[in-house]
This record gives sequence, structure tokens and C-alpha cells, in this order.
Amino acid sequence: MTRLRETIALADSRLAPALTGPAHRNLALIEQAFGVQASSGGGGVEIDGTDPVSVRLARTAVEALLDTLLEGGTGSAADTRAAIAFARAGQTGTAATGAIQLPGRRGGAVRARTPNQARYLDMLQSGHADLVFGVGPAGTGKTYLAVAVATAMLVQGKVARIIVTRPAVEAGERLGFLPGDLTEKVDPYLQPIWDAFRQLLGGPQFERRRAAQEIEIAPLAFMRGRTLSDAFVIVDEAQNATRMQMKMLLTRLGEGSRMAVNGDPTQVDLPRPDQSGLAHALRLLDGVEGVDVVRFEAADVVRHPLVGRIVSAYEADARMTARPVPAAVAIPEPEGSALEAEPDDLPDEVVEVEAGPDLRVDDPRWLEVLDDPESFVLRALGAVTAEVDLDEDEAFSVLFADDAALQALNRQWRGKDKPTNVLSFPAPDGAGTLGDIAIAYETVAREAHEQGKTIADHATHLLVHGLLHLLGYDHEADSDAAEMEGLERDILARLDVSDPYGDP
Repeated sequence: MTRLRETIALADSRLAPALTGPAHRNLALIEQAFGVQASSGGGGVEIDGTDPVSVRLARTAVEALLDTLLEGGTGSAADTRAAIAFARAGQTGTAATGAIQLPGRRGGAVRARTPNQARYLDMLQSGHADLVFGVGPAGTGKTYLAVAVATAMLVQGKVARIIVTRPAVEAGERLGFLPGDLTEKVDPYLQPIWDAFRQLLGGPQFERRRAAQEIEIAPLAFMRGRTLSDAFVIVDEAQNATRMQMKMLLTRLGEGSRMAVNGDPTQVDLPRPDQSGLAHALRLLDGVEGVDVVRFEAADVVRHPLVGRIVSAYEADARMTARPVPAAVAIPEPEGSALEAEPDDLPDEVVEVEAGPDLRVDDPRWLEVLDDPESFVLRALGAVTAEVDLDEDEAFSVLFADDAALQALNRQWRGKDKPTNVLSFPAPDGAGTLGDIAIAYETVAREAHEQGKTIADHATHLLVHGLLHLLGYDHEADSDAAEMEGLERDILARLDVSDPYGDP
């Protein structure tokens, strides 16, 4: 067979060690990728092979790697794999296209490692779309690149602040339903993003900008009522936002702002994956002017090369084992239930509010009773707002759990080692939230049966009771108890729930 040979000359022979890599590691990666032989000597690199397409692609990869070195790259294995990815995609430009220079970052500019990353950087920086979705598996650089672009725009004065938000839902792990201020609640979820900021800006500058609120944490559930102007908004793990949360979030965008929404629709941690707001928004906003979507794949994974192969294996398994997800079936409630009215059909005297809860459903039995916990809580909140003075921008958290979870919380925070129906944890002033409410399924179900009422109606009463505690009402003294019980009666009457303090 005819063998072909291409030579790439080096204008500066000092680049040869970085181009070829330690023990010719970079050339070995190119050989493996394209099935060619690559060698260095005489002030250049020679590519030898029998397939003209492979030889041409290998040459393109070497030239892309050389361009990266000339742009300040180090010639790392990651740089080489990026050059290979660009060559395979038929792009003759350099892997340094769209590079972001940041003075506090060690290791040079932030560069796209794959064509999809390059497109993502272009979308975020060009301004053609103010809302950009980055969709795909973990490890593809979605969040890191968004942080890099946001940081560069902040340093250059193109935006006044960066706002980072994400739903507080974990992948099968429990960090605890803990009382505390805004930072204490959300920081454990955002540590990887803080690490990215520190790497990009340097620790001291990051801390200064964070203290000046130029870099802000804003848990998704606490963003209701805000208009986000002159800001770069980064939404992480967006697949765990509900449809209602996603609509609320996307409509916060204000003048001079840009939003990057990142997530993986195949990794939804919500109790009902079909209610993910990310997948819904992608369908709904397809083709809308000012919205763009970049879809990442396993080939875009920029962690250890093995990670990409692991992602591909899981994707293949998901395709083989996929089954249609049955629609959630709501268990019919007895007549007079608090769930009979749909959210859009609320009684006139119930005030619809934009404020709302950060929800977590740890016991799936609640979904059989409440069907749509978010609408359930918002409806109760509307009735409370009609009776008491409540700022519509206030936020709070609700945990629908079981007896074991409530017993643990009761033991840890109240010194009572037993389950209970509801616990309230009012937040300190200035915490950015009213606080937390936790409700236990088994106790609520047992009490509802004993009192001859539906679980939903009893849960409504306990939720209202918990909300009033967050607002400062109490029942320690007889006079305080009378006031609180009177309010509960009035609020529950708006929701067509019978008087919980009357005769059975």
C-alpha cells in the first residue's frame, strides 16, 4: 500500500518538547486517535500513514496543538485531546478559539476542549442569546465555563454582579434539614462552584467580591419576586428544578442580564422526574428568539478519559433498559378535600402569591396523597397571606418526610426523642428566609384516621400551623393560643377545611 507522509515544520524549535510531550506522550495520543505514525526530528513533526483522511486529520490535530502552544497553552494531555477533538469535528481553527484570559488564574487562559465547548463559549460571550441552556452529562465543563465567562464579564465591568443558584436537591444523599441562615443552607451544594471562582479569580479577590455581594448566592426557591438586572446568572443542576420553579426563574431575567442554565435531563433527583422543569423548558422554548441550547455528549467529558467511556456505557444501558414512565396517578380524595380546587380555580378570598416554598419530598407516600405538593403548599400560603401580614418576597422550606426523620430532628433540636406531626424552625432575622417546616407522614395519617378527616386536610392544618409559627405566632400562653387558633380557623375556612378545634 502507498504510504503518505506529511511534515509540520516548527518555526521555533523550542516548542518541540511541549508539542511532542514527555516521552512523546502527545504524539502517542495522536497516533492512537488516527491510526498513524508520528515522529519528531529535524525541527518538525512527521505524520506517516496509508489512509489519506487519517493523515490529514492527524496533521490538523498537530497544527491545532501547535496553535494552542503559541496562544500560551502548556501542551498537556488535555490540550492534545482537545486538538484531536477539534480535528475530528473538521474544524481547522485552533483549540484556543474563544480563550478567556483571567489575571488571577494559574495555568493560563480558559480554553474550549471540544467543539461543543467552543460553541457554548461563543453563545455565552457573543450576546446573540441572553438565555443559554447547557445540557449534557457531568464532567463536560458546562458550569466551569459559565463561571469563567461570568467572571471575565464581571472583571471587565460588563455586568455588575454574578448570581449563582441551584435547587437544593441531592442525588440520594441527605445533608440534613437544618435550621440556619441562607449561606448555611446552600453552601454545601455550591462548594464546587466556589472552588472554580477561587481558581479563576484567586482566593483573596474572590472573597472581596463575595463580601461586596458582587458574587451572590441565591437559592432557587428564594429568588421569587426579584428582578435580576445587570447580572450574569448561573443556574446549576437545573434538572432538579420543578416546572413552576423554572418558570419563576426564567422570568426573573432583567435588563442587561444574561443567564446560563445547566443540567442533565437524564439525572433528575426529583420524586417525580416527569415534573423536571429543565426538560419542559427545553421543549417549550425551542426556537424562541434569544434562547439557545448547546447539547453536550460523552465525547465532551473533560475529566479523566475513562469518565467519558463510563458515561457512554451508562447511556447505552439506559437506552437498552428504558421503559415508558407511567403518568402519576392521583389517588381520589374524599369529598371536601383541600385538594379539590385546582391552583387556577382558587376561591376569590384566597390570595395568590409569588413567594413560595423550597420543597423536598423524602417519603413518596406524600405524592399519593398530595399529587402536586408545590401547588398544595402555595394554596395554603395564599390563604395565610389573606389573613396575616406576609411579605410576598419571603421564602421558606417544607420537608414532607416520615416519622424517623421527624424523630431525628426532634431529638437533635428539641431534645425530645420521639416523632411528632410537624416541626417549625423559624429563621433568625436577616437570614433571607422565614425558616423551615417538616411534616411526618405516619403520624399525620394516624391522626387523620383518628379524627375522621382526610390526610390532605390534616396536613393542610399542620402546614398552616407551622407557617404561623414561622411568622412568630405561638400557643404557650392561653391568650396567644386563642389568637393563633382563631387565625387557623379563619385560614382553614378559606380552604374549605373544617374547624380542627371544634367538636368531631
